[in-house]
Amino acid sequence: MNALVRMKELIKKINEADHDYFGEDNPKISDLEYDKMVEELKELEKESGIVFATSPSKKVGGENRKELKSVEHTKPMLSCDKTKSASDIKQFAKGKDIVASRKMDGLTLVLRYKNGSLDLALTRGRDGICGEDVTHTVKNIPSVPKKIPYSGELEVRGEGVASWSSFDFINRTFKESNAHPRSLTAGAVRRLDIQEGKLSRLDFFAFEIVTDVPGIKRKTEALEFLKKQGFLVVDNVFFEAGKFNIESALYTLNAEKYSYPVDGIVFEYDDLLYGKSLGKTAHHEKRMIALKWQDEEYETVFRGVELETTRTGLVSIVGIFDPVNMDGAMISRAYLHNLDVFDSFKFGIGDKITVYKANMIIPQIAKNKTRSGTFFIEHVCPACGARLFVKSSGGGVHNLYCINEGCVSRAVRKIERFCGKDGMNIEGMSRSTIERFVERGWIKAYADIYRLDRYRSQIIKEPGFGERSFDKLWDAIERSKKISLSGFLMGIGIEGMGPRSAAYIGEYFRGSFKKFENAIKKGFYFSHIAEVPYSLEKSIYEWYGNDEEAKLWRPLLEVFDFANDDYEEARGEDYEESPFLGTRVAITGTLVNYTRKEITNKLLSLGATVVDTVTDTTDYLIVSVTTGRKKLDAAAKYGTQLLSESDFERMIAK
Repeated sequence: MNALVRMKELIKKINEADHDYFGEDNPKISDLEYDKMVEELKELEKESGIVFATSPSKKVGGENRKELKSVEHTKPMLSCDKTKSASDIKQFAKGKDIVASRKMDGLTLVLRYKNGSLDLALTRGRDGICGEDVTHTVKNIPSVPKKIPYSGELEVRGEGVASWSSFDFINRTFKESNAHPRSLTAGAVRRLDIQEGKLSRLDFFAFEIVTDVPGIKRKTEALEFLKKQGFLVVDNVFFEAGKFNIESALYTLNAEKYSYPVDGIVFEYDDLLYGKSLGKTAHHEKRMIALKWQDEEYETVFRGVELETTRTGLVSIVGIFDPVNMDGAMISRAYLHNLDVFDSFKFGIGDKITVYKANMIIPQIAKNKTRSGTFFIEHVCPACGARLFVKSSGGGVHNLYCINEGCVSRAVRKIERFCGKDGMNIEGMSRSTIERFVERGWIKAYADIYRLDRYRSQIIKEPGFGERSFDKLWDAIERSKKISLSGFLMGIGIEGMGPRSAAYIGEYFRGSFKKFENAIKKGFYFSHIAEVPYSLEKSIYEWYGNDEEAKLWRPLLEVFDFANDDYEEARGEDYEESPFLGTRVAITGTLVNYTRKEITNKLLSLGATVVDTVTDTTDYLIVSVTTGRKKLDAAAKYGTQLLSESDFERMIAK
């Protein structure tokens, strides 16, 4: 094929892949396949001396969603030069102090702080020039500091990322199938609505300061400064000039047993001024270079798939192949993510395929060399035998679903979530134990867990059980009867319910399930509560109106003793008649008759949402004699009504 024709073909394919990856958070090809196309294009450009204007080698990857506000970066976010050659890294490091750090595989974010408070969060965005404003989601990531000691303007770059355990948990919990922690992170952060259940399981690792901070002249000093501000910082290793050892860096920053996805190591000059003096290209800065992992491919033979039905009904697809020795472990399975990925391979039994470990961790199928297209998935639930249906989820991804509410596999996974640490925290109720109890017919609904003492004589005869094991399990079950409303909401598996949302709802209704249920019956707007997006409000009503779900949880009301969660009891009128119902209220300064916790709890009990800052959606600002100028100016700008303590007390006394 003519070189120019091939270059145009590669540019088209790479740009389409970039759109899927950056624009839709739905990659359709493997990282390995993408990297090979980019390497081939660069080689052809080098040989021909021609670089087309649309070539991805000239620009930084990224695409903005039109629904999110676009904000220009203070400095262009260029990429990092990449290589798979150790000799290139040794040449780069020659004679200089070097900092090696993990190249986290997530979503790059920029955080801007003013007066010690988080002011703005942006993605890399289109070509690294303009990013998307994702402050509304990023502020819900627990490891993103909302306030820092440094009072000057500060801009920090880092990586939003999901750990492997969070990736597994979210794939099992939510009604979707994420191909990689990277796409999960990007999907959660770049949404208009807030999926707190996902965001609470993400982390942010800082790796760079963009603004000039007095006294910081070295990369190592910058990383230490970030730690003191409360940031998690990327793992790193320092090498003095002349003592660089790439083998040591690879050993220390090994990704195989690391909790988070990593796709390489970044090497950077410690001297910031020297690094800056080297300049940059249109694509990358010359002060750093990344060593990408060599993804070694292994040839094997495709043997079929295994299906597994999850709690939500989504059916995961796992490719099965002849065992291959990968780094000392015999591997014979690889997750296929969704129906679209499966269809793209055009499998047939006996086809020759190649497999590899993505990020040196996850077994993946790279390509099907035969592509006979003779293997089709039987649309039958592996657990209950019901017919499977194809449903389209976010980004147009297609998955198989079992919609049989009585499916054993769905029941097991629902009960597993219910008993887990985020729910009832019943120690000893592992998946294997639950599966056994469900198969025996001892557990059909959540309340059956609290009747297991009926089967004590049978359970103690089960393999692995005895009197002592049962008594220990029963003690854990008994302890779980005293439950908070927030713990109950987490355990019963309402879609999108996360720890913070559950806590805010629990606080709003003062730990009372009766008040919570009464609010549903009256058509209450749960999205008026802080940390509760409209999508979760919708899920609450869908859950409550589902008769099959009710059979699982309603009997629990006769078992549970809802704890008060130490929330302040109402001293005024109930929230249904409150003048603050559905309002957004900010508090500033030191009050006379209330501590900050007391006034916050009081407002929550009256149906208000308490916010930290004054914006155009804030209804009231409760002020004191120590109120700062900043919030007063904001209130004047947005027309927010000011309330003194006496004004507040007059309103609630009416």
